[in-house]
Amino acid sequence: MSDDRAEPGQGVQGSIADSLGITILDVGHGNSAVVHDGPLCAVIDAAPTDTLQAELERRKIKSIVHLVLSHADKDHAGGSPTLLLDDTYTVGTVWFNPDWSKDTAIWERVLRAVHLRQRKGGLDRHQMITTESGETLRCGRARLEVVHPNLMMVGGGSVTRPGDHGPLDSNSMSVVIRVHLDEQPVALLAADVDAAGLAHIVDSGQDLAAPVLVFPHHGGLPGNNRKSGEFANSLTQLVAPDLVVFSIGSGLRPRNPNQEIVAGVRSAAPGAHIACTQLSVQCHDKDLRVSDHHLAPRPASGRERGRCCAGTISVTADSGGLRFDPPLQNHRDFILASVGSPLCHAVLQLPPQRSTALAVSAPKASEAGIS
Repeated sequence: MSDDRAEPGQGVQGSIADSLGITILDVGHGNSAVVHDGPLCAVIDAAPTDTLQAELERRKIKSIVHLVLSHADKDHAGGSPTLLLDDTYTVGTVWFNPDWSKDTAIWERVLRAVHLRQRKGGLDRHQMITTESGETLRCGRARLEVVHPNLMMVGGGSVTRPGDHGPLDSNSMSVVIRVHLDEQPVALLAADVDAAGLAHIVDSGQDLAAPVLVFPHHGGLPGNNRKSGEFANSLTQLVAPDLVVFSIGSGLRPRNPNQEIVAGVRSAAPGAHIACTQLSVQCHDKDLRVSDHHLAPRPASGRERGRCCAGTISVTADSGGLRFDPPLQNHRDFILASVGSPLCHAVLQLPPQRSTALAVSAPKASEAGIS
């Protein structure tokens, strides 16, 4: 892993046309990520902002190999109808699971958009997504590994009912994806998975290790009557990340990230770098704007309001390993110079260089899609 100090925009080597990586978008309170290998693209979650479309436009992407919706909440799936009904894009497969507990207008819009786009053309198919799906989700040299939920959970439906590890709900059933670049695990996207969901993952024996953890539920509480610090500690130990990202909106949920969650992350990975996409009001006065000079030159929801912390974060693989944009050192300097009372201050040390570099080879046409 490399994090040489650099000017914003200089942390990622190579051009858009040949880059292999994952971009974790600043969409405020929500989640959205773009996995890319040159012109090939997969989207994981689509929050209801224009940030995702702006990033796709920046990358000149017109075709989405996979669109994965982790669950039915608006802050994860609310932007997908706009994406699906936009003739600018074609979509290979939309992956999502039914959720009988969600009788919401936004989830109905999602289902109607999938139905209409498939009838109209421009969408190949839609499919349930579980650990037993039996298909490998590929996007060039990138691979999306489904680590949760399993078929038994999805088949039973996402309803609040007692289980081996307590009640299950939509968050418990969130699709959790581990992103591999050139067959090396790089990022765990944990959606809104809660303590009950994590317990099921542990029972399954799934490997969660990855250099980057996008922390679940935006750093919020992990379920009813669950100890936040213990949950954060357990998950962080399983992932062993160098970078932990909280995707939050400044001011929308003032308690995010939860202080016990941050403490649990810190105790499990004292050397990890913690970054929020936007500034928490726990860290910085809600009425004070900050500079965007440290940010990567990518769309970020909080930029216009002067409320970005790390903003949109790009993790790119090259022959030297992983590179971050914005560079972690730049983000650290920004925190120390500009943020009043950063929760992450105690862990703002750069992770050690990983000794294993990613071997990056040229993409093949056959690697796009499903194998």
